[in-house]
Amino acid sequence: MKRFVLLFLFIVCYFHGFSATVDVRLIISNGQLNLPGGIQVDAKTFSESTTFQKSSDILIWQTGDEINLRVVNFDTAPHRFVIETLADYGIIPAGDSVEQTITLSSTGVFRYSDPTNFPFNQYLGLNGVIHVKSMTDVTPYFYWDIREVDSSWNNSLSLGANPSLSDYDPTFFLINGNSNPNIDQDQLAKVTGTVGNEFKIILVNNGVSIHSMHFHGFHLLIEQDSKSNLNLGRIKDTFPLYPKEFIVLSCIPDKEGEYPVHDHNLVAVTGNLTYANGMFTTMIISP
Repeated sequence: MKRFVLLFLFIVCYFHGFSATVDVRLIISNGQLNLPGGIQVDAKTFSESTTFQKSSDILIWQTGDEINLRVVNFDTAPHRFVIETLADYGIIPAGDSVEQTITLSSTGVFRYSDPTNFPFNQYLGLNGVIHVKSMTDVTPYFYWDIREVDSSWNNSLSLGANPSLSDYDPTFFLINGNSNPNIDQDQLAKVTGTVGNEFKIILVNNGVSIHSMHFHGFHLLIEQDSKSNLNLGRIKDTFPLYPKEFIVLSCIPDKEGEYPVHDHNLVAVTGNLTYANGMFTTMIISP
């Protein structure tokens, strides 16, 4: 009888997979974003941490999971929370929270954001990335949440004004809230790999400007492109990335070494007009 019970449990677990119920609590909060040259600007994020984070969380889930996701608004203004094609929480008043359960039935990359007062709440940081993986996917992934900062915009928004897009002139360029050299300390962003073994990079443009990421040493395969299916399967070394869009790139490195990656819009490699304090990092490939 004991063997039968164990076999039954094994069969149930096998066909059900390893799905789980996951409780997630995202907090909408205000804080100071530290930028190169000692500049600080007001920013907002969605984060599971009660301590202010430099960018909204990158959430990595798997198919079959049920996500009990509560969004808590610690800001003094109302906000909205939307996951593209998955959920709309509606307006969340200041000091209040809303919860929904989301069943993850398919893989994909999803942006989440506060679409109110567009594009300003998202510009301040109220947008992020969700990656839903297959439970059998063991490929290493790296995640780049790309955005830029015009400190005059942050100052205007802090005073209650809505700056003009015609005056937008960013001088800080970030990956996951970091600029070079701090990007290298982010394990989600710093690409490391080995010769002959595939890795993938998910790039999401949560900024206002177009960016174009250029890779040295390798050509990468476009597996997904949210802007156009015409690019799927192309192998390139430079990838334009439009605002609110994402791409998924695959690479199987054929040689070891350290290889630069940077925005081909060269001003975006600077921070506060200082080279190379912007979107610049390297990929490290071991034998």
